[in-house]
Amino acid sequence: MNVRNIPDNLTELNIYERFLKQFLEKYPEYQTKRIGISEAGEYEDHRLIRVMRKKWDEEHPDIPFFLEGNLYNMTENFFIPPEENVCVIRNLRYMPLLFHFHQFIEANYVVHSGGSSLISADRTLPLEDGDVILSPPGFSHCFHAMTDDSIIIDFIIRVTTFDTVFFNLLSGNNYLSALFSNALYGSSRGCILWHCREDSLLLDMVITAYRESRSSAKYHEKMLELLVMQFFVLLMRNHEQSAVFPTPYLSNSDEQVQALLNYMYTHCQTVTLSSLAMQFNYSDRQVIRILKKYTGKTFSQILTDIRMNKALQLLRNSSLPSARIAVLLGYSSKDYFRKVFQNTFSSDPEVFRKQLEEKKENTR
Repeated sequence: MNVRNIPDNLTELNIYERFLKQFLEKYPEYQTKRIGISEAGEYEDHRLIRVMRKKWDEEHPDIPFFLEGNLYNMTENFFIPPEENVCVIRNLRYMPLLFHFHQFIEANYVVHSGGSSLISADRTLPLEDGDVILSPPGFSHCFHAMTDDSIIIDFIIRVTTFDTVFFNLLSGNNYLSALFSNALYGSSRGCILWHCREDSLLLDMVITAYRESRSSAKYHEKMLELLVMQFFVLLMRNHEQSAVFPTPYLSNSDEQVQALLNYMYTHCQTVTLSSLAMQFNYSDRQVIRILKKYTGKTFSQILTDIRMNKALQLLRNSSLPSARIAVLLGYSSKDYFRKVFQNTFSSDPEVFRKQLEEKKENTR
């Protein structure tokens, strides 16, 4: 896409990017130095942030520093407001190469590459206009976007939302569902890339979603969630078979455990250790060994993770009573569901829902 055809609010440098650009001009070593990739990564990250904060406070004493919080391990609430499920932002240009991982699902759309690249621990991946990158929690990476023309839009999605809504879009593709079931309930090792340069519908959807993210119109958070879902539907419809795994991901053993995890996700209401073993012609002991080896968790721990992720989404986005949610998730009673939820999140389900409603009221 010709950069001249991109809306002005996407091309203009904001106050933070102007600061970062000047910072890198003064400290050019940070244009190429990778921070956070070694064992001392988090220490290096904090040291660089201290230098940047000092410089920012000197230049903008009346404006809070914009990189507060733990950038090395970003939580969902680092970007997403508590009462919302997704957010859409523009990736900051001229950011030093701060390696990080996050606890949310991240999708990036490259509106205009401008020579940008995605850097992971083992390779640098040049990006093209129209590329879509989908990264699970725990994937350590950073972006190299060091020109005014590098324009990347980020979709930040709660794991529970992706788990409940977007994950269903991947159910027909074993490789894609494998990556994300392993990311959510095992250990992640890579991202997915699509080259979508000629897909103008995707580009229009991204620009519409970005504009909606800056709107204060009524129900904008629900509209934004629908737009992001529509983006994924278009991506799957037009490009599902062209997914690229930039790093080697699945071995035969990985596929074996992914099949188990996918079945548990789909049948979490009724699955038992014995029924899972029978479905794949294993013994109970074999299933226990496979799950423990590849996820570090027991069957019961994984099933609880799946059910609790779904419980969060149902409490957040439905008015179903706890008793009904307990049935949908396969719990024998409302009281037992409440006990598991309390042990997992240190909160009663209804108290959790009430707190979300109060936050929504306070932001209106």
